Amino acid sequence: MWKVTTFKYQVQRQEVVVKSLIMEMAEYSYAVSAEQFEDHFKRLIKDISCRNNFSADLLYKVVQRNQKSVEVWKTTLSGDFKYKMFMLEYIKDQ
Repeated sequence: MWKVTTFKYQVQRQEVVVKSLIMEMAEYSYAVSAEQFEDHFKRLIKDISCRNNFSADLLYKVVQRNQKSVEVWKTTLSGDFKYKMFMLEYIKDQ
């Protein structure tokens, strides 16, 4: 199970879908390391439909901070970091 800390997200369709994906992954993901979480995220984000010709896999990025924590960032079209949306830390199941 992953503990989610929310920093910022906008109430736009694509960001709400990404937030939903992150919350679902935090609860039900098989990933127990940051690398597994990032790989799983990259596979699932491709399934989010495009909006205004901007695909979600180009606008959202997972960055590993250490073996047990990741950050989800919104990026610009050129790939620069825009703002941090979420930080997730792996905790053992209760």
